Amino acid sequence: MGQFKKLIDCYDCGHSVSGNAAACPSCGSRQPFGPPILGRKRSPIQNVEARNDRNMIVIARALGGLGAAYGIATSSGPWMAALFAIAYGTVGILLGVPFAGFLNLTRRLWQ
Repeated sequence: MGQFKKLIDCYDCGHSVSGNAAACPSCGSRQPFGPPILGRKRSPIQNVEARNDRNMIVIARALGGLGAAYGIATSSGPWMAALFAIAYGTVGILLGVPFAGFLNLTRRLWQ
């Protein structure tokens, strides 16, 4: 026979729930043991998502700025500088977002 955990009170409704239950049979709560408590070594997922968003914005802005600077440096006049800055800046942003997404996905491999 498998090991059974003792009965506990549901975090949401207070009725008895088996320690092996995936949901409370009384109220249907998917977290009858209460919200998960994360240890100090593991950061909450919200912080990871916020960091990923910041990384994506920083990388997209940096590559967009480099593209705009390149467009200004390679132009022959003020109108062409504005046109090239917009064009190359857009290309930098379009390349920066997938690049940042790739870095965010592969960062877990290096940890």
